Amino acid sequence: MQEVEGFLNGTMDYGKLQGDTGPLVYPAGFVYIYSALYYITSKGENIYLAQYIFMCFYLLQILLNYRILSLTAKIPPFALVISTLTSYRIHSIYVLRLFNDPVAVLLFYISLNLFISNKWILGSFFYSLAVSVKMNILLYSPCLLIAYLTNLTLLETCINLIVCAAVQLILGFPF
Repeated sequence: MQEVEGFLNGTMDYGKLQGDTGPLVYPAGFVYIYSALYYITSKGENIYLAQYIFMCFYLLQILLNYRILSLTAKIPPFALVISTLTSYRIHSIYVLRLFNDPVAVLLFYISLNLFISNKWILGSFFYSLAVSVKMNILLYSPCLLIAYLTNLTLLETCINLIVCAAVQLILGFPF
């Protein structure tokens, strides 16, 4: 939240945005989402509210995972139930630590669900939003390009790549 305070105070130079842990290293989507969380949680003071928000993110991601499993029919649904109930680390990351990984992964799972539903442009939009929160989502890009090329025409692939780039340019433009 400290890095976000600089942005909210009008600092648009990424080199000057920093907190106790050092400079801001996350993309623009992180800044916007955590700015909203900053306001919603009374400048980051209402930790319980933040935990409830992240619990909602967690539950939504579980729902999206269930949907992917049911549509692909590759893994029985009880496998996700077992992993959901036994994964202390996931619970910790989502509800206790309030990292940006859950937000990025939630946006990524939204995009995956949209891709599975053949809503490619909207999926590309959410994929790019996920990248704008945490850059490690870029690691899925080679697979996404293959999915584009095998499921879409070359023109449609280019349009989806433009959507991904446009989201990054629009979000990063103020900086």
